[in-house]
Amino acid sequence: MTVNILQTLLGGFIAAVVWFIIGGALYMNPLVAKIYKDAENSPALKKWPSVPKYLGLQFIGALAQCLLWAFIFSLVKSVLPEEIFPKGLLFGLILIATKIFPRFFDMWIQTTYPGKLLAVEFINGSIGSFVIGIVFAFII
Repeated sequence: MTVNILQTLLGGFIAAVVWFIIGGALYMNPLVAKIYKDAENSPALKKWPSVPKYLGLQFIGALAQCLLWAFIFSLVKSVLPEEIFPKGLLFGLILIATKIFPRFFDMWIQTTYPGKLLAVEFINGSIGSFVIGIVFAFII
């Protein structure tokens, strides 16, 4: 097993950019934006006075995660299906099982984070996981 570092870094970077764009559409669409607007006074939500700073930090976080996941994908891709979409979808399921579900469950039992927002986070996080997995399958 060899890991092509440049291809892995490229896959991680492209996945972060793709997720940031798709995530923007998922989180800023009118339906989801209204759910967040309705919950903006919840003490569980942090107030960000600077949207550019918030978005910058969001991208840095997405980039860091995608680079780490790209490395993991490179290590496990030989045991994933050979076809691109099944490979990407299976890796997306791995991300859901190791990141999205545990985070959702932990927030549900330990915080006052609004239930509707938890559902949005779970759904959008799952979509993002599949997108990231498919990008990796195409590039890495």
